[in-house]
Amino acid sequence: MRDPSARRSTLTARINAFVASERPIRRIAGSWSKVARDAMEEAKSLSLEHVVIELKRLPRRLDGFRIVHLSDIHHSPLTGIEHIERAVRVANRLRPDLIALTGDYVSHESQYIAPVAAILGSLRAKYGTFACLGNHDHWTDGELVTHLLKGEGINVLVNEGFRFEARGASFWLAGVDDHMVGKTDVPAALVGSFPDEMKLLLAHNPVIFREAVRRRIDLTLSGHTHGGQVKLRDDEKRLWPRRRLSAGLHERRGSQIYITRGIGTVVLPVRYQCPPEISLLELRCSQ
Repeated sequence: MRDPSARRSTLTARINAFVASERPIRRIAGSWSKVARDAMEEAKSLSLEHVVIELKRLPRRLDGFRIVHLSDIHHSPLTGIEHIERAVRVANRLRPDLIALTGDYVSHESQYIAPVAAILGSLRAKYGTFACLGNHDHWTDGELVTHLLKGEGINVLVNEGFRFEARGASFWLAGVDDHMVGKTDVPAALVGSFPDEMKLLLAHNPVIFREAVRRRIDLTLSGHTHGGQVKLRDDEKRLWPRRRLSAGLHERRGSQIYITRGIGTVVLPVRYQCPPEISLLELRCSQ
């Protein structure tokens, strides 16, 4: 019978030889290099998400109303104007009834505001383009962002709302300022609305959804999260659900929120298992 200590010595020698070789290092480096390349390429891609949203208080005449939702464009050295132009071209080809923009048009540098405003000004929807501001807009120059977007014909809603009319029907369309800079005022955005009419709210940060539920807002559109931007886990295999709302459609007590992954990036020009998103939201009357 072979001595067990001899077997252990042989095994140890093989492990040491493997570790001493460059093979495992090359494998790890090669794996991470591929992930990095994929993440940089994914950041340049565009994913179209077509989502049907059923709403109890949507007027019958607006059944099938189509909204293109864009957010977190982050024009900067990390997100070039060509990427944004492609997103605008795709959005226009969808021929939406309305376009909703939910903030963070730039990251930090004010020289990027005018070019992105000009590109967004070429968005076309049957009933117009409406926007709210995000935290990065304020950290850069919120007043200039608002001024230039309005100059391009984009309706910027800052803690205000109005009765939006289309196809002989109406609902309350509102937008709030950003939560992170302490400027959100949901009650002000609802002044003039009827208690029983459908309400659509543009709010950059989805944390506002808690108040939207309390105020019986039917649908909130948000961004801010980038969907996580880099996802190393498969959400479908998680043992328990996420508490934080990061992307997609969610419902609480009759109120719904759609959170887009956005177009651009921050910190690093990468996305992984979380591609940039153009959202096509189709509103339908629930049965």
